[in-house]
This record gives sequence, C-alpha cells and structure tokens, in this order.
Amino acid sequence: MRFLVVLVIIFSLSLFAQTLYFSPNGDLALTVYDPFITVKPTNPNEIGAFKVLTSNSILQILSVSLPQSTDLITFSKLIGMQLVAAEETANGLLKIDELQVFYRKFSLSTSNVKSEAFQIVFVKFQKGFVITYYSTHEDFHKYLVPALLSMSSIKIASIKQEYLNEKFRYSVNLIEPFEAIEPVQDEIGSFIAIEGNKVGYIQIVSEELPKKLNIEEYAKSVEKNSLANLSDYRELSKGKNLVQGEEFYWRIFQFSSNKVPYKCLQAHILLSNSAFTLTYMAKVEDFDQFIFPAVYTIFSFRQR
Repeated sequence: MRFLVVLVIIFSLSLFAQTLYFSPNGDLALTVYDPFITVKPTNPNEIGAFKVLTSNSILQILSVSLPQSTDLITFSKLIGMQLVAAEETANGLLKIDELQVFYRKFSLSTSNVKSEAFQIVFVKFQKGFVITYYSTHEDFHKYLVPALLSMSSIKIASIKQEYLNEKFRYSVNLIEPFEAIEPVQDEIGSFIAIEGNKVGYIQIVSEELPKKLNIEEYAKSVEKNSLANLSDYRELSKGKNLVQGEEFYWRIFQFSSNKVPYKCLQAHILLSNSAFTLTYMAKVEDFDQFIFPAVYTIFSFRQR
C-alpha cells in the first residue's frame, strides 16, 4: 500500500513539472521545482544534482556524516571556510517546524566571471546537509524562486507554524523572523522581519475580478496599472510555478522611493473569482537577508 501511495505522489508531481527527490539513504526528501531537472552527481559527498538545461544554474545537495558533538553552527562555519574568496552578503538562522536551518547568500568571482549562490545548511540524523543554488550573475534572479522553493520544501513531520487569518479565511506557514502585524488599509495581511538595522515586509492584498482572467493576464494588468507607475521600475525576472497544486505567477523587480532603491518578490494566485497578491519588499541591500523565509511564507498561501 505504501509503495502505491509513493507511485501516486510521483505521478502527480510529474504532471506539475516537479520531481520528488529522495536521498540514497532515505534520510532526506524534498520537491524539486521546474525548470530544474535531475542530472548525475559528480562531486564528492554529492547526493543530488539538478540543472536548468538552458543555463549554468545548478542546485546541489551534499551530505556528510558528523561526529556526535558537531552542532549546526559549527558545521555551517566549517562549510563557510570552504568558500574561499567568497563575499557573503546575508546569513541567518530559522526553524522550519523543529528543523533548524542556517542560510547564507554569497558571490564568487573567478577569471572575471561573477557567480551568485544561495545556500542552506542543516543537521539531521547525525548528518550534515548542504543545499546550494549556484548561478551566473545574469541568471541568478531568473531561477532564484524555483531554487528557494525546492530548498524550502524539505519534508518534515508536521507544520506547526501556520498563521490562520479567520477574518479573511486564508493561512500561510509563517516562520521567524517574520511575525504578523496589524494590516493597514486595503491589506488583508501584513508581516514584518527585523534583524539589526535590516527590515523586510510582506503584504497581502486581494481583489474580486470583474471578469475571468488567467494568471498571466492578471499579472500583466497589475504591472501595467500599478508597477509601471513606480519610480525607476525594472523587472529582474518572472515565472510560474505550481506549488501544492496551486499555480503562482511571480516576478522580482526593483523600484525607488524617495531616492531609496527597493527590491521586491511579488506572487499572484487566482482562486475562484478572487485574485491574491503577496509581495515581499526590502531595501536592495536587505533583500537577500529575508528572501528565504519570505519564499517559504508566500508560496504557502492557502484559502480556507
């Protein structure tokens, strides 16, 4: 019976251009999102490798056995020491249920080629796991969302961090450092993250659709009627991903307000006759600090 359930899950995911990944020892499972496809691991300790066919963008999973005394902080520092000549621009700790995760964003420059990377590190079953998204500077934002969706899809026993809004009948899986705050006018949800002098903000708004639209038509209307009016508006990347059976259209863009540059991740989802827009916004220099928990929260949106 269990084998049949696994087959059904794998078949279902294949319809949504997703891959359900199981580690060779069965101690890690996650969903790998389109456009990443499975390739053969070639590096030491590499237990999973995924690539975008039209790009040098790679998602890599490493696993190493650890001594009994090794904790996450120690292991993450050891991994960081391997990143010779890397420039780290963001890092932090968060918990997905009971799993503590360390994340970092860094860049590398070799032979006049600049590469960008985002990495998560965690310890499980006395093993250290490292999942890293590598890409060229030009393609980094293009595949950042599916890469982070894959990283944040680690299968765990349960989700205890659900935020349920009974007034507007929706839920998200909210993880620190984001916490709910009182929404302002026209919002149905507001969440803020603060670490030192860095701040990130997630906003949820909704509207009833006057006519039937598909997700791309709605996204284009938002860009035309709202985003294009922002000062110095510039789209960095866009795409669509099915997450737990729901289709999200997303974009990453920049704009400026009072001469301060901001970077945003915005996602749209259409449910019945309603459109929901979830936007993560931060100053450009703060964006990487909160992008992982923001992706985890935004794409967990469900109507109740």
